[in-house]
Formats: sequence, C-alpha cells, structure tokens
Amino acid sequence: MTRHAVVQAGKCALVAVLAWLLADRVLGLPQPFLAPYAAVLMIDSTVYRSVKGSAQHLAATASAVLVAFLASRIIPEASAALGVAVLVGTLLGRWSVYGSGGRWLGVTAVLVLTTGGALEGVLLLDRLVETALGAVIGTVVNALVLPPTYSRWAGSATSDLVHELREVLTALAKALRDTEEPLDPQAWVRRMRRSERLVRGAEEAVGWSDEADRLNLRRRRRDRRTSDTAEARLREAWPRLVQITEAVRSSADSGQVAHYPGHESRAEYADLLDALADVLGGVQEPDERFHDAVTRAQHLFTVLDQRVTDGPAESPGTARGLSGMLLPTREALAALTRD
Repeated sequence: MTRHAVVQAGKCALVAVLAWLLADRVLGLPQPFLAPYAAVLMIDSTVYRSVKGSAQHLAATASAVLVAFLASRIIPEASAALGVAVLVGTLLGRWSVYGSGGRWLGVTAVLVLTTGGALEGVLLLDRLVETALGAVIGTVVNALVLPPTYSRWAGSATSDLVHELREVLTALAKALRDTEEPLDPQAWVRRMRRSERLVRGAEEAVGWSDEADRLNLRRRRRDRRTSDTAEARLREAWPRLVQITEAVRSSADSGQVAHYPGHESRAEYADLLDALADVLGGVQEPDERFHDAVTRAQHLFTVLDQRVTDGPAESPGTARGLSGMLLPTREALAALTRD
C-alpha cells in the first residue's frame, strides 16, 4: 500500500466526519448522510478533478432533485413516478456535462423520492444544501491537506526510461567495437522496441503530474517544467533510437555484409553512441557534462561525415551503411537537444 493511498483514505475519513458533524450537529439538516456521502466522493486523484467533480456533482444533484419533483407532481402513483424519475435521470446522466457525477443522477432521484419530501420545496432545498456542504468540505480538504502530487512518479518514470535507453546504446557501442562480425543484430532492435512501455509509462506519469499541478498549492513549477521537457524530448527521440538499431541491423544483415562499416568507422560510431548515451543521461537536468557530450557528438559527426564523403577507408557499400546509421543518430541528437 502506497503513502498516497493511505493519505487519500485518511482524508476520506476526515471529510466524512467533518461533513456529518456540520450537517447533523451544527446545522441540524434532516438527512445529514448526504453531506459525508458527497464529501467522500470529492477526494479525488487531483485537486483539479475535485473542483471539476464538485461542480458536476452539484449539477447532477440539482437535476436529480428537479426530476424527482416533476415526476412526483405529474404522476400521482408513487411507483410509476419512481420508475419515470429513474429512467429520465439515468438517461440525463449520460450527458457529458455531468461527467462522472452523471451516474449518480438516477440514484439521487431514487433517494429523494423514497425518503419523502419530493413535493416539499424546503426539503428539496435541504438536499441541495447537504450535497453542497459535503462537496465543498471534500474539495477544500483535498486542496489544502496534503494535496496529491505526482512529480516524484514522473521523475522516476523518466529516469527509468533514460536508464534503459542508455543501457541499450552503450551495449550496442561495445558490441560494435568488440565484434568483427555482427551477432544477432535483430536483438538490439527487439530490446529497443521493448522500451516503448517505459516511454508510455513516462508519458502517463508526466500527464498525471501536469494535471495534479493545476489548482494545486503544492505544485513545483521547476520540477514540472523539467519533467515535461525531458519527457517530450525522450518521446520524440525514441523512434529515432529504434531506427539506429534498425540501421545497424540493416547494414549488418547477412545479405548486406558489404554495407557493414570497417573497424575504424565502427569504433568512431561507437564513440558517437556513447556520446549520445551521455546526452540521454543529462536530458533531465542539463549541466556542463550534458553540453560537453553534445559537443563531443557534434565533433564525431564531423569526423564520420568526412569518412562517408571522401574517406579512403570506406568502400561505396560500407559508406552507404555508415550513412544510414548516421541519419537517425543525428535526428535523435536533435530531438534530445531541442528547446
């Protein structure tokens, strides 16, 4: 069980007690159970969802009260009025303006009709007051008492993605240096593609962190900006990193051995992959080492471009293979350093 779950459960208990005491002991409302019921519903995953849910829940409750009132006025038979109110309330609750609160519209109409008072304006007003009291208490407590944040999750998910991508690049660089003949180059493609789950996980975590910062007094502007930028760069660079492994596989394919670069070119390209891995390592907190890695990568691009254009050590076939490996690498670096 996570700390977040324990905190949210504790807030549910707190708002239930506060709403009950205010509705029953202080205000003496006729059906005080509606206040803690609404209050607990407002303890949501983010402050923004609490505020939005509060407005939607109040709108749904007001609509349910109105549906129950009209049904009881128009249809004298109680059971028939109940059926019509539930039918209309359930259908009306599907309207997107009510959001998740719409599913309670029919249920609230049942409560209003079966507990009596559907024909009494004062009691109907009490239902709205009880619901509004609970919604306000739940929203305020969720916003002020340890409001939920997800910046640590976003940072951790992004770090996990960076670690995996660096591992693949550095291992690929080592293989290019150490082996004359490629060994199962498809394995590098498979491993890089498997990291897509980490890309999606980081994207989800940063999305939750962004939403949690809206209307949140505890939001950390710098952390949010850093996580957003790093995740966006990694998401853009990931397809290019997959293309790097595919280019290595293509140039090393058994039918294209003539395209596989020579030892010196592979060693220099491996140095480029190591520099790109260092750029990845600094993408969350760009510092002097990050900028040094970018400079080193740019220098290696110059050296390798020279090999492709007029280097005597490269045959036309291996030059094409090396060129195919450089293109996605250049695009990956551009994505990782884009403002």
